[in-house]
Amino acid sequence: MPRRSKSEETLRDAIVISGWTWEARNVPERLALALAGTGARVLYCENPVSVLRRPFGEISEVASRVFRCRPAFLSHRFNQFPRLAHVQAMVLEKQISRAARQLALRNPVFFYPHGRYALLLAAAMKRRGSTLVHICMDYELRDQIEHVQISDLTLAIPQAAFAELRKSFGPKIRKLPQFAAPADPDHDMSEPNELACSASQSVPKPWLVYLGDVEGRVDLGLLERVLKQHPEWHFISFGNKDPLSLPNSHILPWGSSQSWNHFLSKGAIGFIPYDCRDEKNMHCVPLKLFDYFARGLPVVSTPIAYVLDYPDLVYIGGSAEELATAIGQAVREPEDNSCSAKRKSIAAEHSIENLSRVLAPLLADGEL
Repeated sequence: MPRRSKSEETLRDAIVISGWTWEARNVPERLALALAGTGARVLYCENPVSVLRRPFGEISEVASRVFRCRPAFLSHRFNQFPRLAHVQAMVLEKQISRAARQLALRNPVFFYPHGRYALLLAAAMKRRGSTLVHICMDYELRDQIEHVQISDLTLAIPQAAFAELRKSFGPKIRKLPQFAAPADPDHDMSEPNELACSASQSVPKPWLVYLGDVEGRVDLGLLERVLKQHPEWHFISFGNKDPLSLPNSHILPWGSSQSWNHFLSKGAIGFIPYDCRDEKNMHCVPLKLFDYFARGLPVVSTPIAYVLDYPDLVYIGGSAEELATAIGQAVREPEDNSCSAKRKSIAAEHSIENLSRVLAPLLADGEL
């Protein structure tokens, strides 16, 4: 276990829980890296798994100062029953607290996203005396009010969520910029997904690359109309099911971050065809936008609120015709132009390193 420097001896450590796994590279995973960048040590807890499938996992270091564990309980389905849900939360709290003691974490701050299991677990941690920081990742205020109420601090990423929560809870709500992709190569030790990479070799470009699963976010009807009108454009996304079943729609298995360089290469368009009829989508701040920006790629999006601030860097379309026009403009964008450099600059402003500086004060003794 590395010794702390004198400047780090005043830092509190952190616990971050997630509804995903480390390989998902979602907000909690990037948050863990940013907290570790302050010099703190971080216990990162993956989405709990059933003890019937696997007992509480070993603790392993997945990045510098980030230690992963996977708590175990009976089942997420049991959280539908209030008594069982509270018992499961106590079981998780004991496992996580034991892991924190094993790592000798220093008065750790507990960071948690939304979700029913996260709320009950946060309440159990608070009863044990933990300081709670809620990460408001999406505009889902009806589901998040309880999280905000029990937290000591809430960090809101969407501007609309920040503005509304700030009216009700005042300075307890702070704005948090979205995270760009990690630059640290040791955050993902897995190999590139050769199956996905080889499968894409037969797909002609241009690629409309959507870094994620289309479920719950993408306007499938709008996307279907665009792809049918333009069979020369090929949509690539990641997941298990293809809801479109079109010859120019390709659903590939999720790969490591090393695979991104393959998919986000020359001839790729960063694509965000979100369904703007859903307020959660309309007011979100997509992680993938900064992943596209980091590579300077042309980006095409439906008119979600956040991209409207970048009219010179994102091609925007609301209807099938407008979206097709936007894609055509993106395809014709020259390589290495000024827009590409500006996109990279914005991504750098949202880097893990810069977010570490934003988060560092929260881990200082006496701040929370």
